[in-house]
Amino acid sequence: MHLDGRLSAVAALVPRGAKVADVGTDHAYLAIALVEERDAKTVIATDKNEGPCAAAGRTLSAVGLSERVPVRCGDGLAPLSPGEVDTICIAGMGGGLIASILAATPEVLARLSRLVLQPMNDAAALRRWLYENGWHIAEERLATADGRLYEIIAAEPGAEETPETWLLTLGPVLWRERPSLFAIHARAQMERLRRILRGMEKSESARGSEAYRSVSETLEEIERHWNAGEEKSS
Repeated sequence: MHLDGRLSAVAALVPRGAKVADVGTDHAYLAIALVEERDAKTVIATDKNEGPCAAAGRTLSAVGLSERVPVRCGDGLAPLSPGEVDTICIAGMGGGLIASILAATPEVLARLSRLVLQPMNDAAALRRWLYENGWHIAEERLATADGRLYEIIAAEPGAEETPETWLLTLGPVLWRERPSLFAIHARAQMERLRRILRGMEKSESARGSEAYRSVSETLEEIERHWNAGEEKSS
């Protein structure tokens, strides 16, 4: 199964031989790749809507994996039993929604050894939730697909100190490892924060808000560390 850069990066962070659930599977492309390319011991494809479940079933039937990969309809992690899988993949949802899905079924979450998450937005808030709920970020990747840059987060159990907000925004592992797409990612995050500030500056009440101060301080910290790194490398 050929995956785009986004889903390929998700699959690459799944340990070989894992027992995996692809939550929000849509057409089951990732689930198929986990069987074919990552030698997954177990793969369960789940989605909360009947339409995607039916589409996943058709895709799996077409490649002869209907018996190998069951499709279950249900919300979030609810279709899974505790200990049934050790790894969860959630891709293509907002960071806040991903956090709420993880929080909703603690008995399943407690038995997992890895989360592979690809938030479409609010990645910083998702990272914060992970650190504040007994997880830490073990690996991070950047990937492109259809002209867009994506962040992929792999988290594992174990309490660690929550990074500063600017690091949560950039990604603590991405900052440390500086992969090839990191400069594009960092500049995009800085520009995103500048756009937020420009929008808030149109309102006097927004300019005086705690939210404005927080965004401004985060941008200043990113710029300071980024400029210091640029000077060091020059």
